[in-house]
Amino acid sequence: MAIFSVTLRDREPVFMSVEETPYGNEKRGVVIVDAGKFLQLWRADPYKHHQEIAEGNPDTWRQDYKFKYAVKGFSYGFKNPVPLPEIGYVEEDILSVTYKFLRFGRQEHIRRARFVSFLDGITRTIWLLSHRCEAIPVECPMSSAHNLHRKAAVAGTQVFTVRDVQGGLIPVNHKPPYN
Repeated sequence: MAIFSVTLRDREPVFMSVEETPYGNEKRGVVIVDAGKFLQLWRADPYKHHQEIAEGNPDTWRQDYKFKYAVKGFSYGFKNPVPLPEIGYVEEDILSVTYKFLRFGRQEHIRRARFVSFLDGITRTIWLLSHRCEAIPVECPMSSAHNLHRKAAVAGTQVFTVRDVQGGLIPVNHKPPYN
C-alpha cells in the first residue's frame, strides 16, 4: 500500500491510499492533480454526469447526503487511509449542430472535449475540495494518465504507476518539487 499525506488549507493533513492488486498495477496510474484544473475538467463533461455536484461549491457539497461518510472515512487518519478517487480522463471529438433559422442553415461543428469522469470517489473529492485542498492524488488508467498529467497536474510532479508508489508515504501539497 502507498499512503498519501494530503495537505489541506483549513486543517491537519488527511491520508489517502492506493493498494497494489495481484495484477494490472502497471496499467493503473497515479497523478497529483491541481484541484482547480481538475474541477474545470470535471465541469467540462459534455455528458453532464454528476453536473449538479460538479457545479457546486463548499456550501452545497457539505449538504450532499453522502458527505457524512467522507467525514467519517477521513477521521480514521493514517491507520485507515481513504482510497484515492478513481477517475477517467477523456479526450474526444464532439459533434454539435446549430441552425440559423428554424431548420434551415444547418451547421455542424466538431470540438475537442477534454474532461474527467468518476468511477469512484466523488464524495471524497468534494470533501477535499470543501476543505480547500489544492492538490489531490487520483488513480486513473495509465492509458490516459499522461494526458491527464499534461492538462491538470501540479507543476513539478510526475505520473506514477501503482506499482511505482507501493510501500511509501508520499506528501501531497501544491508546492513543487516532487521527484
